[in-house]
Amino acid sequence: MSTQSIFKPVTHVLFDMDGLLLDTERLYTVSYQEVCDRFGKKYTWDVKSSVMGKKAMEASTIIRDSLELPMTPEELLSETRKIQEKIFPSAGLAAGMQVVMIPDDKLDRGLTQEATLVLRTMEDFKPEMFGLPAYD
Repeated sequence: MSTQSIFKPVTHVLFDMDGLLLDTERLYTVSYQEVCDRFGKKYTWDVKSSVMGKKAMEASTIIRDSLELPMTPEELLSETRKIQEKIFPSAGLAAGMQVVMIPDDKLDRGLTQEATLVLRTMEDFKPEMFGLPAYD
């Protein structure tokens, strides 16, 4: 039985399941702090820990209220997303790799646009699409 690759065949696979290769949590912190710097505010651990696990708009509201930022939660979210689009590296793509992304539900979908393939769960991954053997 022949397998037909939909994408370029691969010889190696790297999994970044915990943010080791791409430290996204740090990049979120950088983007929020950059906006806070404009107003002389600090995005502290207390504020950061209070928004972990929250949806983006809820987190922006909490951050805005906690730090008394002179902007709406929507403006804060918009500004941080602009920064994130610039600082989220596309190292895998730049190195000629294909990127299969299984983003957190809370991740801005705009940050997944350059991925070769975006999946909902690892169970949706079909290795044969990349010329790899199918799961047994």
